[in-house]
Amino acid sequence: MATIAPYGSWKSAITTDQFVAGNCKSICEFQLAGPHVFWVEQNLITGKREVYSKKLTMAMEHGEQQWIPSYTILSSIHEYGGNAIHTPNETTFIFSTKDGVYKKDLNGIGEDKLIDSKGNKLRFSDFSSNATHLFCVNEDHIAGQPNEPVNQIVAINFSTKELKVVASGADFYAYPRVSPNGNRLVWMEWNRPNMPWDETSICVADLDDEGGALNYRVLFSGVDKTINYSEPSWIDEDTINLISDESGFWNVYKYHIRRQAMYNLNPIDREIGYPLWQLGFRNYAYNARSNAMIVGDRLHMRKDDEIHEIPTPGYTVFSHISIFNDYIVCIASGPKRSSSIIVVRLSNPSYPMHVIREARAANDIEKLDISTPEEICFESDGVDVYGHFYPPKNSQYAAPAGTLPPVLLIGHGGPTAIAQNCLDMKKQFFTSRGIAVFDVNYRGSTGFGREFRRSLYENYGIADRNDILNGAKTLIEQGRVDENKILMMGSSSGGFLLLSCLISPENVIKAAVSHYGVADLQALDEDTHKFEKCYNQILLGKDAEVYRQRNPINHIEKINVPVAFTHGKDDTVVPMQQSVSMYEKLRNRGITTALMLFDGEGHGYRNGNVVKESTEAAFYFLTTSVGIQPSITSKIQIVNPLPGQN
Repeated sequence: MATIAPYGSWKSAITTDQFVAGNCKSICEFQLAGPHVFWVEQNLITGKREVYSKKLTMAMEHGEQQWIPSYTILSSIHEYGGNAIHTPNETTFIFSTKDGVYKKDLNGIGEDKLIDSKGNKLRFSDFSSNATHLFCVNEDHIAGQPNEPVNQIVAINFSTKELKVVASGADFYAYPRVSPNGNRLVWMEWNRPNMPWDETSICVADLDDEGGALNYRVLFSGVDKTINYSEPSWIDEDTINLISDESGFWNVYKYHIRRQAMYNLNPIDREIGYPLWQLGFRNYAYNARSNAMIVGDRLHMRKDDEIHEIPTPGYTVFSHISIFNDYIVCIASGPKRSSSIIVVRLSNPSYPMHVIREARAANDIEKLDISTPEEICFESDGVDVYGHFYPPKNSQYAAPAGTLPPVLLIGHGGPTAIAQNCLDMKKQFFTSRGIAVFDVNYRGSTGFGREFRRSLYENYGIADRNDILNGAKTLIEQGRVDENKILMMGSSSGGFLLLSCLISPENVIKAAVSHYGVADLQALDEDTHKFEKCYNQILLGKDAEVYRQRNPINHIEKINVPVAFTHGKDDTVVPMQQSVSMYEKLRNRGITTALMLFDGEGHGYRNGNVVKESTEAAFYFLTTSVGIQPSITSKIQIVNPLPGQN
């Protein structure tokens, strides 16, 4: 029989120890080397990124093997990194660390350093290769000014280890890819203020024997056309695939260079792909038999000019897709599935699926009280906006009759990103204790087409704020949540969104927690890294008065509800002073607030203990701020506490 207790006070088997249970924290990326899958996973406790491999067979009977255990895989180009490993063939493995780029003979002993990183001041990732050279994106923090490194594409000679610049002059580069015979290179480039999901170009060049570029030319340019081009890859020496949103949605195209003929492989008013926050995302794959692509929460295959949907029971979010012979391989997750590597066999009409690695075993997850979301559509300023609503769920508890649950509103980071329907144990930490969660895809989110994505431009802090508040009001009107216990949590740009809501005259939020969030737009423009240095110019425009009006730190007097902050001391994307300044100003005004700073953490928490501590702190602060007696304790030190806090 269920115990009757107020929402938010329930005890739960989903403790923060669950955050460090399983095989790993997440699976970050993978590469195929013939029938072998090499992947990078993040250690549960340390956050260290480690390499494993497994062989693809019909029965998938082989176990995984760990490689280079003494190294930590790392790429910090653009500060977000990505694509730090490369497998040129079945016997060679290339990887990037903070110390440099290494090559390992998988049949030999030891590793060969190809190039030194000079204390992570020379950064390399997004690899491709031919027989003689390794091609990659390079971010040079020695040649550039502070916060203004030089970005370029370089070639590293495998034999002499000499570095040669292949392409330079643009602000940013991605996806350098060598053609099948090794004689041509295609890549993506863009210039500020554009971000990689805005106006970009696809370029191609011939390669000489020394790795240099000849006959450079632009194949596509979205500049002044509001068109995005990304993710080029070769089919043959004269044909590439790429992604473009020229139709209004990211779709996959085939392009014949010599004939200058372009063909949409799957015309659809849905997004194929994600914004390029990390290098190396693979949103489609190709072999001689078929194309596979990620279409929203589905996998599609194009074979014999027909589109087939590939069943993936339990999985709804996909990335890093590849094809080997008759196998599709990708990273996947779902509402009750952790980050996993799945394999689908295409030659069998039933498309049998195997899971070759899980961050956490599905059987263990099924034993827990997991809340699965309902997608809710609501109107905001005349626009349809969607969010994932997770109701409270705990088989051991029920709330007193006639009561409604608190709700935790979440504004994802980015802001050019997406709230996805996949397992997040932090959300389950809240729902299993009796707090609903509403994760909103506000205007500016990806997954809904170019118009929706760009509708936040020059409306940052207005459109997204209205969507969050209108979403909360919709839940109240539908009788789903307690209007006196509306809570919010946001990270990075989501922290700015949170503060924008709190300074609004329409605010309905009663308490909030910002994790490494933006609080001062003008200071951020001065202090942040090159990749996002001009992002605010797109989101806000260049009018100084708009900055002043939208800047939360200029409106401290409008914040009258409890707000807490957590931040990593090593954050170079949103410096910790953003949270420190807000905390100090609120403290001096007598507002209930708190601040937690974490050593050794950057933008986003990797250490398992920090994830645990920050989640417990957020839950404790939020619940006690609205009069709930939580079932947990926390190390958080609250200043100007309300009765019952601390």
